[in-house]
Amino acid sequence: MTTATRVEQALIEGRFASGVFAGLHGDKAAVRKAKALYANLRRQLGYAGGAAMLTNGASQQKLSKNDTASYGLMLTPERGLMRPALADVRDVFGLTGAWNLCPLASKGCAAACLVFSGQSGMPQAQRAQAVRTAFMLGYPEAAGLLIGDEIRRATDRHGKINLRLNTTSDIRWEVISQGMVYALEDAGVVLYDYTAWSPADRKVSPSYSLTFSAKEPAHTPDDYLAAILSDGGTVAMPFTTARGEDLPATWKGFRVIDGDKSDERYKDPAGVVVGLRAKGHMWKRDNSAGFIRQAN
Repeated sequence: MTTATRVEQALIEGRFASGVFAGLHGDKAAVRKAKALYANLRRQLGYAGGAAMLTNGASQQKLSKNDTASYGLMLTPERGLMRPALADVRDVFGLTGAWNLCPLASKGCAAACLVFSGQSGMPQAQRAQAVRTAFMLGYPEAAGLLIGDEIRRATDRHGKINLRLNTTSDIRWEVISQGMVYALEDAGVVLYDYTAWSPADRKVSPSYSLTFSAKEPAHTPDDYLAAILSDGGTVAMPFTTARGEDLPATWKGFRVIDGDKSDERYKDPAGVVVGLRAKGHMWKRDNSAGFIRQAN
């Protein structure tokens, strides 16, 4: 496994996992303090007060198709937090230097990112994501407290929930704390994500289901993807298939399933390609590198 990224190191040193543990165990005083801190920082940016850290899947197009109540942590992907328009956000949360939440993102991946589709593509939504991201990086333990508390309340209500901590990011949460991953499972959380990291860089665990991402062939060659599939892993692959049309039945001899019917990837059979219809519009400007596979 490679060394921790700057983002991961900040979360480790900032005691993010400790915050999650405390939130899960109902430390009400600490949660109130964290909420007050977040509300105060948000007011400095013109918001009325606090806000939830997790997005309820009922309001998110993909997660709303799941059978189990689902939640996601929507952060600013790749180097998006470094945009000039977000300088005031970085200043309020005391962030300096470069931050990249998707260190393995390719040009095609960035162009086709979920952040550019649906309501997530709206400027106000992207700014709200940046505020949430900056809070987590600037005050990891407080952010962890709020996330842990929201998870606790969600599991109290539903009994079991799905959770994607990387809805629009690619942080190795098991590097932050494998114990946190186990604690989430014990609390009734089904944790799963998509990732651009290789199997060698991520700890495979029954407690955290991972679907590996296909990128441009120059980044993820066909033989690399085939090796993951042959080993029983699953690979998400976007195709040019239009909405309402059928995805290819196979890719290089491997079965393709329709990943747009549900986001509950942990239910997928072993060794299948998770076919996705390309979302958003940015990728249509230039797909010459082949990030989006041709359906025919």
